[in-house]
Amino acid sequence: MKEQKQEQELVNDFKQAMRRLTSTISLITTRHLGQPFGMAATAVQSVTADPATILVCVNRSASISTALEVSGRFAVNMLHLSHVDLVPIFSGQLKGQERFEHGQWVEQHGVPVLADAQAALVCEVCEVATIGSHDVIFGRVLWVDTRVDISPLLYEDGRFARSAAIK
Repeated sequence: MKEQKQEQELVNDFKQAMRRLTSTISLITTRHLGQPFGMAATAVQSVTADPATILVCVNRSASISTALEVSGRFAVNMLHLSHVDLVPIFSGQLKGQERFEHGQWVEQHGVPVLADAQAALVCEVCEVATIGSHDVIFGRVLWVDTRVDISPLLYEDGRFARSAAIK
């Protein structure tokens, strides 16, 4: 019983520590059997510049999980401050195709891409690793687009945030 309590305390402490890790909010999108899938995520990270590779972490219970792996391609759409209204939509407020009725979407390499994203990358799945409840999906970057003005939508301590230059 004491070990269980200590493990739960570790989980709670870990969650509190991660609330201090500020991250850009991204929409992960794919298309499978003609249907678009998408979810909001902060677990996105660059892996290497050469070859250009990123990773995204997706809960295996998420509706996008199987579609993402089977389709073999996905987009990471990094959100701009102007996209704050898309976060609840892609976090469960709406489902399936309804999510894509919000925002301006275009197709690139067969996947939906947010036309005015802070930055957008289309990737080809090159490896998947399972860790606990999540899949870590590595994507080789095929295409990149960036917005000129830099104002990413950030998530910090359970709230939306913005970046500011120090000097």
